[in-house]
Amino acid sequence: MKVKSLFYMLAVAVAVLFYAQAAAQPHYEHILTVDRYYPNDGDCYDGILFQFHSQNHKPEGDYNGCSVIDMKSRTLIQFIDLGFNQNFHNSSITFGKKKFARGDRFPLLYASENYAPNEYYKVIVYRVVETGDPKALYSLDIVQTINMPDPHANEILYPHCFYDMEGNCFWIEAYSLDKKENVYTRYRLPRFKAGSTVDIGKPLRTFRLPRDPKTDQAIYKRGDRMYQVVGARKTGKLRVIDVNEGSLLKVINLNDMGLIHEPEAVFFHKDDLYITFFEKGQTAIYKIAPAVYR
Repeated sequence: MKVKSLFYMLAVAVAVLFYAQAAAQPHYEHILTVDRYYPNDGDCYDGILFQFHSQNHKPEGDYNGCSVIDMKSRTLIQFIDLGFNQNFHNSSITFGKKKFARGDRFPLLYASENYAPNEYYKVIVYRVVETGDPKALYSLDIVQTINMPDPHANEILYPHCFYDMEGNCFWIEAYSLDKKENVYTRYRLPRFKAGSTVDIGKPLRTFRLPRDPKTDQAIYKRGDRMYQVVGARKTGKLRVIDVNEGSLLKVINLNDMGLIHEPEAVFFHKDDLYITFFEKGQTAIYKIAPAVYR
């Protein structure tokens, strides 16, 4: 009995030590702060992050554009000015699979634009062009426009669209009319044709979840999970969603981790999850520890 008791006490001590060490691990790592206002969503491919920015109400200044960031060196290498557009607010930025041309480094980049409630909802498809100019390495050329479904007809508010890498399709996330639920609908990806304007494909599946009262920001699908950041000003949460089950797996309060800023973007680089925050008038990018969201 004494041996069993000692063994049990030892096991408990090891477990306590393990969890204490796990709790002591840092929950995040600061990667880079960019001196640019109003971050929206962004996505990373081949180690290069395209972080979009916009402020719909202010035509003056360089509020509308894209910071190009080298994630390996953690440096800003370029800012692409995309000009003022009162509808330019990119709640979802996602790379697809298809490339515009065989020799392109990057696949097509899908930018879901929305601003005026239930009036302007489109996906702008960009080709990332390597210019050969050392002072401006990349340009973003519009190669297709995709019209999203009429929100009125679908009884939703503020939809934004993001690419599903595994399913080679689109998802649209929106509010229900009473703003009590998030509505997630999967759509067929329309055929790509350079220079065309097309409508999004047919709906394939819909599921709903209770909505967090704070503002939806960005969402990213990876494998069978969606990672959604919500929040405003000094509040933020990360929601992890099981796509197959249409269920909410966990909600992480980012404030409890010490990240007391408004989350604006979520993306993966290699196997790590990153969140971009609007922090003290600037754009700050953090890597989140896997133990937080897995």
